[in-house]
Amino acid sequence: CGGGPGQCEGDADGDGDVDDADLLFVLFNFGCSGFGCQGDVDSSGGVDDADLLIVLFNFGCGS
Repeated sequence: CGGGPGQCEGDADGDGDVDDADLLFVLFNFGCSGFGCQGDVDSSGGVDDADLLIVLFNFGCGS
């Protein structure tokens, strides 16, 4: 897991783990551009393949 103590990189919904809910956040918002997009886990200003990969690589963290 990444992100620091007690945190999981890719936790799109802020509940402390990376699971199917986080994956759905990214998938349902894929292509959103501009800051404030739900699912923008890397804070790049949009939801893209980088966000999807972060969630997939960290899937199961915190569970």
